[in-house]
Amino acid sequence: MSEVPSGLNFSTVSPVPIRDSASLMLTRKNNNEIEILLGKRAKSMRAFPNFWSFPGGGLSRKDLEATTKLNLEYNEHAAMKICIVRELCEELGLTISKNKVISVDSGIRSSVVKNKDNWINEVLSGNIVFEPSNLKIIRERITPIFAPIRFHNRFFHLHISKDSPEFNLEEQTEFDEAKWYSINKLLSDWENHSINLPPPIFTLIRDLNFLLEDGMKLEDAVNNLSSDSPEEKEINFSAGVICIPVKTATLPPASTTNCYLLGRKGGDLLLVDPAAKNQDDIDWIMDLVKLLGGNIVGLLLTHRHSDHYGDLNKLKNLIGGEIWCSKHTSEYLDLKDALILSDKDKIVLKHPKFTTEWEVLITPGHCPGHICLFSKAGLIAGDMVAGYGTILVPNDGNMEVYIEQLKRIKKLNPRILFPSHGPLISIPEKILSYYISHREKRQKKILDVINSGVNKLSEISKIVYEDTPNVHVGLSQQQTIAHLLSLERLEEISKNNDLWVPK
Repeated sequence: MSEVPSGLNFSTVSPVPIRDSASLMLTRKNNNEIEILLGKRAKSMRAFPNFWSFPGGGLSRKDLEATTKLNLEYNEHAAMKICIVRELCEELGLTISKNKVISVDSGIRSSVVKNKDNWINEVLSGNIVFEPSNLKIIRERITPIFAPIRFHNRFFHLHISKDSPEFNLEEQTEFDEAKWYSINKLLSDWENHSINLPPPIFTLIRDLNFLLEDGMKLEDAVNNLSSDSPEEKEINFSAGVICIPVKTATLPPASTTNCYLLGRKGGDLLLVDPAAKNQDDIDWIMDLVKLLGGNIVGLLLTHRHSDHYGDLNKLKNLIGGEIWCSKHTSEYLDLKDALILSDKDKIVLKHPKFTTEWEVLITPGHCPGHICLFSKAGLIAGDMVAGYGTILVPNDGNMEVYIEQLKRIKKLNPRILFPSHGPLISIPEKILSYYISHREKRQKKILDVINSGVNKLSEISKIVYEDTPNVHVGLSQQQTIAHLLSLERLEEISKNNDLWVPK
């Protein structure tokens, strides 16, 4: 992502459609501890690969049709309950009978995995028990605006006996593994960056634990988990990393920039890319700072592009802290009082229990003076990669340096990438390898095209981007120029009267 290049116009980005979905928090008591059943999502999954999650999934047309076949079309949440029980059958080989889970015959389960139609047929035939009356809806959440796929998810709960049948991971492809996790162990692993949890699941389990620690019984605690609004306001990407997607004039398809609040409750806090300009987003940041009750030590700019900083003076006056940035950013934006960060500097966010150290990486290429931050939690990636859309290398950037810095980041083997646009990236090696390979192949193709005798920008760009026919012509030409300038610096080609020729 980047600022919208000068002279290019884009139509308004249409909101991503929101699909209905449902998931199930199964609990049991074991050795006087409450345990929760979680599955680790396969690396092939599009949403949250490698994360531990509840069973569940998207509401299908077949689930809606099943409500009529079961005479439940007027029953509240009937389609959602059908969705949950069908997904439970597919993913874990289980079904629900009031307050119990029951194993599903492996042959029947296999037929459901192959064809969703078979689930309702097996229920009507009596081969799959379906009695979901004890499923209780406990919370709703809507996927934040930055995601390419959005869901309105309903979380349900069911408490079962420790002696219930075990799950079966055969026949399905969503979970690589599954386990019963005690809440205390789960939250401890989260704090130590030993487990990945989708933001709404972490928040739900944390809130449940707060109520249990206050002495509430499980049933009463579950009844107190509802929230007034399904919009997630505390988007915990990882322990000590809260994401705040604020509205900005950034490059489509994105419409927001991720501002990050780093630090733990009651300790030092660092606000990264304070891009908020409208009052609602400023209030959102203020509410989270107040919630964490910490001390804002800085407002850090990853780079100088306008979609990464907002009303700096207003935010500084409201929440305090110095402005932190690279020397280039300070000089370009004329930030005379900024604290200048250099490569390999250490930022220490103090906390009574969870003091955190972030290493500063100066990673130019996309933009001079670009900053990334690296810690055990992962890598604040700025505009090195995007969770949604693509990254531009503007004319004042440097393509070969950008590729070098991508390789530098990859060598660090970060746990998670926290980009400035789009959702988190949970398999960094995969996306970084793709970015590097994609850019290197594009550059080689441009060189091959020029060596074949094509020398006009418009013709070069058209051939090189023939694999992406829907790309904006202005963007394809701008990125072609970035590669051409790189090849020129590498003395592979030269420019002669607006024509690009082999050296």
